[in-house]
Amino acid sequence: MRLRPIALLGVLALLLSACGAPSQKYGESKSEGVYFTVPYSWHEITSAQLNAEEAKSTSALVLDRLALVKWQEAYSQSSGLAAKDVYSLKAPDVPLVFARVRALYPEEANAMSYNLLRDVVWPVTDWVNNPTATTPVYNIVDDHEVVQKGARGVRTIFSVVRAGVSQTIDQTSLMSPDHQKLYVLFVRCTTVCYNKNIKVMSRIADSFTVRGAK
Repeated sequence: MRLRPIALLGVLALLLSACGAPSQKYGESKSEGVYFTVPYSWHEITSAQLNAEEAKSTSALVLDRLALVKWQEAYSQSSGLAAKDVYSLKAPDVPLVFARVRALYPEEANAMSYNLLRDVVWPVTDWVNNPTATTPVYNIVDDHEVVQKGARGVRTIFSVVRAGVSQTIDQTSLMSPDHQKLYVLFVRCTTVCYNKNIKVMSRIADSFTVRGAK
């Protein structure tokens, strides 16, 4: 069977459009030299939305640190998640990724260690070294050093049970060579969700790259 020219052009256009459809997009800050990739269909939670949500806090510490934020961005598999969900310790039911770059206080820079990098949100080091009756059920899946062109630190993958729900977090925390900036990436959701989406979540965490400000 021979295709008419018009039909042939239609088939070619369809094939070309399918081949050219992007599968991923970048979360990035060119000025800070940071980027990572997420599936193209994922929903973006912008820096402006994150800043506005964080500014609602009544904590002086949170507001002080917000003033030091150079860039932050989040993405989720679902458009149902918003900025408030990024800052909640509650386990999201769908994959959520959050990246941030902020300046460090002089006292933070002087005291910063790999243990403190692990503990930027969850006190993982205390769970391991100083367990108490209130230490949650947790499991460290992986923990290793990360060395990049613009920063170095640790990547820790762990699960923790909170309010009866297990959440798995793939966390990369890095510090600039001059100890002036902190770079973090969190990829997380319930452990059931994480195990279901482990390939895409690992791919996002693997893609986190820090080249440093130009």
